Amino acid sequence: QPQDVDLLLDGGGSLLHHAITLNNEEAVKFLLMNNANPNLANARGSTPLHLATEKHLKPLAELLLGRRSTSINAKDEDQYTALHWAAQNGDETITRLLLDRGAAINETDGQGRTPAHVACQHGQENVIRVLLSRGADVRIKGKDNWTALHFAAWQGHLGIVKLLVKQAVADVNGQTTDGRTPLHLASQRGQYRVARILIELGADIHTTTAGLNTPLHVAAETGHTSTSRLLIKHQADIHAQNAHGLTPLHLASQRGHLATVKM
Repeated sequence: QPQDVDLLLDGGGSLLHHAITLNNEEAVKFLLMNNANPNLANARGSTPLHLATEKHLKPLAELLLGRRSTSINAKDEDQYTALHWAAQNGDETITRLLLDRGAAINETDGQGRTPAHVACQHGQENVIRVLLSRGADVRIKGKDNWTALHFAAWQGHLGIVKLLVKQAVADVNGQTTDGRTPLHLASQRGQYRVARILIELGADIHTTTAGLNTPLHVAAETGHTSTSRLLIKHQADIHAQNAHGLTPLHLASQRGHLATVKM
């Protein structure tokens, strides 16, 4: 019966959710034609549009967006919009579709992350290119003041790091709440190629964290020998002391990183 189109099933989903889960285009068309509510949320807070995006079902996303009442910026339990899902999944076509239909490009999730943050975290360079071309603001700071560049450096996504600094003019020396720069994060993870490109693009190798650690301190402490060597080659101070009076050599010794100590 048409009055049953908004029936909620066990598990909290609507018939529309169910039709999308089954990728049943005819059922989705039928339900929408009978005025099914496109904004009902399931147990995870996901709307049908969230589901269609999550599952890379562009034709179904288009059907949903054909309804004027569909809320394009609805948020799920993690405060993700459909655009966050498209960014995380590297789905360039749905990203373009959502932006064409007016999705909020800088909307933040429960961690203060924009779709650009999420795309950087998951290494989705194709989506980042689209977001940048549509005016995404990569200077926005999420939880603990992490920017998109911090995520890209931490995860070692070299292409995205270059793109953010060269094209989007991201702050190469921006600091997180605890004072870490993208170079600190790359050094901590031993992301040698990212560290090298950050230095080439003007990263300050002498910046210290809240605990007065330089990038060399964190590279030495985590035993990343080649990254430590790179920093020293670029005049990092091997005698610099952190808040506890420890040098990079002290930290490498404490942690038993013999190769780094010998270097």
